[in-house]
Amino acid sequence: MNVLLIETDSNDAQKLSSFLRDQGHLCFLTDSARSAKNLLRKESPGLVLLHLNGAAAQTADFLETARNLETPVPVIVLTRKPKLDDAVENVKRGAYDFWTKPFDPERLTKAIELIEAAKQRTGQQVMPNAQDDPIITGDPGMRSIKALAGKIAPSNATVFIQGESGTGKELFARYVHNHSGRKDNPFVALNCAALPETLLESELFGYEKGAFTGAVRNREGKFELAHTGTLLLDEVTEIPLHLQAKLLRVLQEGEVDRLGGKYPVPVDVRVIATTNIRIEEQVREGKFRKDLYYRLNVIPLRIPPLRERPGDIVPLAESFLARYSAENGGKIRSFAHESLKRLEDYSWPGNVRELQNVVQRAVLISDSPVLSPEYVILDQGFEECSAQPSGLSLMPLCDVEKIMIEKALSTFDGNRTRAAEILGISVRTLRNKLAEYRESCGQLSVK
Repeated sequence: MNVLLIETDSNDAQKLSSFLRDQGHLCFLTDSARSAKNLLRKESPGLVLLHLNGAAAQTADFLETARNLETPVPVIVLTRKPKLDDAVENVKRGAYDFWTKPFDPERLTKAIELIEAAKQRTGQQVMPNAQDDPIITGDPGMRSIKALAGKIAPSNATVFIQGESGTGKELFARYVHNHSGRKDNPFVALNCAALPETLLESELFGYEKGAFTGAVRNREGKFELAHTGTLLLDEVTEIPLHLQAKLLRVLQEGEVDRLGGKYPVPVDVRVIATTNIRIEEQVREGKFRKDLYYRLNVIPLRIPPLRERPGDIVPLAESFLARYSAENGGKIRSFAHESLKRLEDYSWPGNVRELQNVVQRAVLISDSPVLSPEYVILDQGFEECSAQPSGLSLMPLCDVEKIMIEKALSTFDGNRTRAAEILGISVRTLRNKLAEYRESCGQLSVK
């Protein structure tokens, strides 16, 4: 690959250029933004490494030039004095990534490999922000969120990620972990809504032998399993109030009290929490402790739904197509134009997860190298429900909820997990609603 290196530090310039040439790449070196623009047009590099020693205006101007080329060139901005505002601004202007110097040369090797692979797959240069992780986006808002996640990753601060089901909250949690100093240590995830309250405490904090009937040995909880690493508390708002107090103590003191234990166990864990509901409402209603909320919400990240970033639909779909086609013999090479139009015109109530499922299904049932629109099977029923019919009559909210839950369960053949995802609630909430309807609103026709 041809690499353009714009480096004002002579020592770094020599080291980087030597490394690139040793790796078999052709390196063009300059310390001037003006000459860099000439090289950019003359040599058509596949990657630019840009360090202008804090010259923000020149950096912004070069990024604008690179982005407006007929074939945009990925630019990695380098800095020794990282600032969040600079990272966000550079990403907004089209930077492929924002790295702090010094960096591991293997990171550069991996980035080049990914760029070359993307070029071979698509037949063209990668667009900015096609980075070495599964978060694929060209949306300015998402790229700002991603830049913030990368900026705070090296710290130990807790992170609170909010967003609808299927938007990619766990991907962001893993992104933070993988860009932190804990990346080689455990990443432990716990779905707080997937366990009944009776098991959640022991799963989180562990127990000692004899703590309760059936506790025949000591068992480590998720906090201890994640020691020196990261613990993801998915759907943290499903933790009952009496356990929230115990969770708060762990976060404040850095030690866990096992069930039946005599002494606390020290733990070093970075906590990332997620929720798909409005946490502020839970706090106001007294369902979630305010002090715990503030303790978790040191770094807040809000992931927008896919319908608010329609420019990501096609890149994501093509990424899923490449993945599932490779897993199934590589028979599908591309989407028909009409298929992409069909994807773009849909509102995606199930967000990225729904898009992923649609593409996977299409790849499995298609028998043509070009995926035609008849294989793009969308659940238009939910899209129709999202619009407000002019003739909708008023009815009790209990009845409205019941109708929506019944439709979701019917659509997914009684699968409560899928139904809860599309409704934007947890499985536990759905279970509670079903029990409530049996007592007061009548039995649902789908169990």
